[in-house]
Amino acid sequence: MSSSRRSTSNRRRQALWWGDRGSSTPELVIILPVLLLLITIGLQFALWALASHALSDSVAQGGAALRAEGGTSTAARSVTLQEIQALASGLVLRPTVSVQFLSDGVASLTASGVLPSLLPDMSLAVSAESTGPEQLFRASG
Repeated sequence: MSSSRRSTSNRRRQALWWGDRGSSTPELVIILPVLLLLITIGLQFALWALASHALSDSVAQGGAALRAEGGTSTAARSVTLQEIQALASGLVLRPTVSVQFLSDGVASLTASGVLPSLLPDMSLAVSAESTGPEQLFRASG
């Protein structure tokens, strides 16, 4: 038997012996980055949900202060910003608060902000609004 036939025969035996060894590396190179991207997107969504909830609570507190008897827009803005600072100081960046007085004694408070991004070139915003009638107490009779 010539040496070239022996080497071919040896290669075939090695191929059968090794099987698919080493084929997991390309799969890992493709699957691992996709898995990490999905985890990062999930974390970004969790940050958005947490910031949205904290902002909603802050706006509810500010809206209650706005609609209370004797409540002013300055006091409502102050309460809202304090609540945002307490609940979401690192989650809601550059918060803005606006107050509107609508017809028929209805007051509206809106707050918005930007989330820190875990992915490059991805910017998510959160906003919340609280609208309701101003509370006026009237004497009975």
